[in-house]
Amino acid sequence: MQPHKCAMISVVTDYDAYILRENTGTSGVVLTAQTAAGTLADHLLAHLVIGGVAVQEHGYPRVTTDVDLVVPDVLEAADVLTANLSGPLVPVRGVADRIQDQRNGTMIDLLPAGRVMKQGCKVPFPQPTVASDHLQIVRLEDLISLKLDSWANTPLHRLRDKTDVIELVVRRRLPRDLAVASVVQHYYLEIWDGLKAEQ
Repeated sequence: MQPHKCAMISVVTDYDAYILRENTGTSGVVLTAQTAAGTLADHLLAHLVIGGVAVQEHGYPRVTTDVDLVVPDVLEAADVLTANLSGPLVPVRGVADRIQDQRNGTMIDLLPAGRVMKQGCKVPFPQPTVASDHLQIVRLEDLISLKLDSWANTPLHRLRDKTDVIELVVRRRLPRDLAVASVVQHYYLEIWDGLKAEQ
């Protein structure tokens, strides 16, 4: 069955994202994400998809090769995901919050709900509330807030995060008063006003 666009964001539905993954050979990313979601759901553990897959699902079809999952407890989620010794998900040696899918090499980064990405960041990862085998995609406002926070903290290394925000604003025709986190609102307004001035 072919994915289709719809208003829900609890499952992967964006048709342009589907076409991108098919044409770039990165469909395995969603297979990996769905495997992880199903395994977590079997243990009543909630998750949220952020990062590149969430960007794709919110309307900017750009390539990504890994999965970023926010979970309530990183170590518990890692144990659950790698408990089946026959795979397909295995731990990455020396990295407690990273899992690899042996089927396609896709990496899963587990991120702690309620904490920030790194020292200096101000926007905490949202708290997942739904344990489901369907991918739970982070709200657009939260995604943009996390992207702006990451970019502002490391502007050269995380330039893609700013680009993601710009593309989402343009493609989704987002309003100037989008409810992003207050600590990054000035960055959002600068981007929005800059884009408006260039029209």
